Amino acid sequence: MKLNKDHIVFFSICAGAVLGILFMASMKPGDIKFEDAALGKGTVSYYAQDSENNKIHYIPKHNPSLFFSGISHYLKNKTVLYLGNSQSHSINQLKENDNTMSGYLFDELIDSNITFLTASIPNANLQEHYLLYNYFSQKIPTLKLLIIPIFMDDLRESGIRESYFKQISEEKFSISQNNELAQEINSQLNSFKSSNNNIDSTKIEVNKDFNTLQETTQDIVERKLNNKLKSNFSFWENRENIRGKYFLNLYKTRNTILGISSQTTRKMIGSRYKKNMTALKLMIEEAEQNNIKVILVIPPLRQDIKYPYDKNEYEKFKLEIKELADIHSTSFVNIDNIVAGKYWGHSASTQLFKDKDYDFMHFQAAAHKIMADSLKPYILKEL
Repeated sequence: MKLNKDHIVFFSICAGAVLGILFMASMKPGDIKFEDAALGKGTVSYYAQDSENNKIHYIPKHNPSLFFSGISHYLKNKTVLYLGNSQSHSINQLKENDNTMSGYLFDELIDSNITFLTASIPNANLQEHYLLYNYFSQKIPTLKLLIIPIFMDDLRESGIRESYFKQISEEKFSISQNNELAQEINSQLNSFKSSNNNIDSTKIEVNKDFNTLQETTQDIVERKLNNKLKSNFSFWENRENIRGKYFLNLYKTRNTILGISSQTTRKMIGSRYKKNMTALKLMIEEAEQNNIKVILVIPPLRQDIKYPYDKNEYEKFKLEIKELADIHSTSFVNIDNIVAGKYWGHSASTQLFKDKDYDFMHFQAAAHKIMADSLKPYILKEL
């Protein structure tokens, strides 16, 4: 029988369902979180801190008020904001006293009265960075430099993810700019807002899976059922991981059938690429209007083996970013080849029956230091 697309989808769903059920049965406290599933066993999330354990690296799932409270005494300095993805907050083969690029630059620049901050989201697209830039520019009046690393792979992503921006939406934050993308993002933020602000959160734990329901009999019954399940079944509290693992197994099953690995060439998606480039241009223009300097960065990419981009597309992409920088008299830094192959990690496998795969995004602390040393002169030149 010849396999067509429908067969592949059917077999993927069946296999993913079976594997998901098996995973539910084996789930134990402390198992890896779904958001870290792609990092691989040797790579961990690490959010840089100051000497008093205040986070100087922000991920939107963290409490914004706690983050800004912890860094408030640094904000009298000139402030740099680096907008990254998981490369910024991950270290392969973590050892004692290791740090990320963010932590190294914070420690090295603070004596020069420069505060280096990072905000990152896994697989962050430039629409999400546009939102983060607007959020931080309103929160930090001393923001003087914006650094935007542009990962070609992340330009295949689109939209604003509720799981990362729900807390910001509940602050009733919105982008003040009047353009089509800002209006679309504000609409998405508005849709994330909890529909039950009138409920005493100390009395009723609201399940985020049901946050689009109105305060109705159905809503009350479903919340009570959710609380009952949570009290009596240990796996229920892990349902986000279970749901994530289920879809991860579908993804791996499809990749196994089609022979897709981390080195498989990822073609650009035209409409998403265009939308992300629009977000980038808006960030640059708005930063210029606010007297905030910008550095556009082509970040490190593993190049000792075949990388997952079409070479012609990748070279065209880099040229487009450089031309954009030239048009706006913005600094352009290409550091895509500064990290040697020996410093890169391994990712979680993208296929079934394999333990690991090549990682083109995350590396060891030594590479974070190399990256910090490469960026530091450009930061000092701009400030």
